[in-house]
Amino acid sequence: MDVVVAAGGAAWEAAAVREIEASTSLRLVRRCVDVADLLAVGLTDIAGAALVAAELAGLDADSVHRLERGGVRVAAVESDPARCHALGIERLLQLGALDVVARDSVTATPPEQADRAPVIAVWGPTGAPGRSTVALGIASAAGARGADTVLVDADTYGGSLAQMLSVLDDVSGLMAACRVANNGRSSEVVDHLLAVDPGLRLLTGLPRADMWTQVRTGALELVLGELRSSADLVVVDCGFSLEAGGHGSMSRNQSTLHVLDQADTIIAVGRPDPVGLARLVRGLHDLAGTTRGRQPVVVINMMRTTLGWKEREVETAVQRLTGIAPSAYLPFDQAGLDLALVSGRTARQVAPSSPFVARIEALTSAVAPRIVSRGVLSAS
Repeated sequence: MDVVVAAGGAAWEAAAVREIEASTSLRLVRRCVDVADLLAVGLTDIAGAALVAAELAGLDADSVHRLERGGVRVAAVESDPARCHALGIERLLQLGALDVVARDSVTATPPEQADRAPVIAVWGPTGAPGRSTVALGIASAAGARGADTVLVDADTYGGSLAQMLSVLDDVSGLMAACRVANNGRSSEVVDHLLAVDPGLRLLTGLPRADMWTQVRTGALELVLGELRSSADLVVVDCGFSLEAGGHGSMSRNQSTLHVLDQADTIIAVGRPDPVGLARLVRGLHDLAGTTRGRQPVVVINMMRTTLGWKEREVETAVQRLTGIAPSAYLPFDQAGLDLALVSGRTARQVAPSSPFVARIEALTSAVAPRIVSRGVLSAS
């Protein structure tokens, strides 16, 4: 296997080079002087593995993620396991056994999966179908049931949850959390959560759409991992676009695609009008290519009698065109939702008898058994 070394002058570098040169399974193709050099070489398909010092200046979580995504196995040599874990490096090697990387053996212990909180991703096509409203409703219902719930605004096109809850945050919680995670300080992610309701904490989104470059995919993965370790449930409000675009982790839509890939449950929100249904149908077909065969929970939002369509008619149309029957229909309670918006509170706080709130409560009960929970949520 062809390998590169990026040690930054670490004490083990010379010994590692001698070991590689004497190895029958490894071949040294370059000694990188810094992270920029490492990324340039690592992403040109000339190396299958990178042996690094976890303490290398400039090495961060996103760099590790970009290398792994490009097919380069990243392994830390003679490094602090805690630092490796903070950067998302799962392979920890010792001198004398560097050829282990050729067998892709992961020696570092990954985080326990059984005790990690489930993630519900709330997605919907363009056209404002009410993704944020549904995400907030589910998170609020879960928090009211005693689950320690975190709501993440990960819409890189237009975060709105802070405004919906009258939160005046000087710094984007998502951006700040990604920054500390990217620098290997994932334990500080929870410091950027804001308590907005008993049982509900919020990670605010981007105040401006042009800040999307601050949300790196590798850092976002660590942020979600930390939240899953510290909460009972994580609900993520996603952006609408599913186009890959860009280059690697610098794609604007990569955050949405990554969240959808990591989610335990995906809720797809659509509107019941002709334009909304057409976009939902196209969106569900596009979504099928990103979810590894997992079927989303389809939710029709803003149902109203003025359209002249019954739930059965909408269900027939959606199922015929997508093969998926909607699981819930949320009524358009404009008075209750408007009151929630202008007061900066959740709909269940200001209008507990609202038909919208009742349906959201039922939806939360329905999706709870679909996820790997800690036993806090259960179907009513």
